[in-house]
Amino acid sequence: MEKDTAVTKSPKPMVIIGVIAAVIIIAVGFVASRPSPESAPQTAQKAAEPAAAAPEPSKTEIVMHAVPVPAPATVFKDAADADKTLANFAGKVLVVNFWATWCAPCVKEMPTLDALQAKMGGDGFQVLAISQDREGARVAKPFAEKNEWKNLPFYAEAPGKFMRDAKLVGLPTSLIIDKNGQEVARAEGELDWNSPEVEKILRDLMSKN
Repeated sequence: MEKDTAVTKSPKPMVIIGVIAAVIIIAVGFVASRPSPESAPQTAQKAAEPAAAAPEPSKTEIVMHAVPVPAPATVFKDAADADKTLANFAGKVLVVNFWATWCAPCVKEMPTLDALQAKMGGDGFQVLAISQDREGARVAKPFAEKNEWKNLPFYAEAPGKFMRDAKLVGLPTSLIIDKNGQEVARAEGELDWNSPEVEKILRDLMSKN
């Protein structure tokens, strides 16, 4: 009787090749994931660089016109609801400021206009702060009184005709009118009306015939 002989089968060639391929792929992936010596210092340098500073917002300036233009003849109201135009203030240098209760930059700059009127207001100079609120004096007047702008007489122009007649692109906007009723400059945006530069411009205009 013949004895059973145990046969040990060797691994199939395809299985061996597959295992070797998997090992190679893992090794290549590990090497590729490591940062190169050249790139490491660059990464550290970028991390150490400070963030760029945000640009400062542009500052509002008084822009002088090359050629003066006639001041708008728009009708507005005083505190007693009487009609006024800029012609009623002929002979004075005027800062005509357009503002509204909902305009935060307008409200922020108003104390400087109030102080300007207190300092320079008189026979030769006047600040006219004209509300552009659609509700008119009903909302603008109590707002002005609450904020205690004591040196600025109240004026309002609810229909919004100044926006068209004076070509206003936003609020606040201020026109500078000379003694002859000509717009010689304007400032579009918030401005510190107490600065020495502003005062010089206004006094130079006041000194002219």
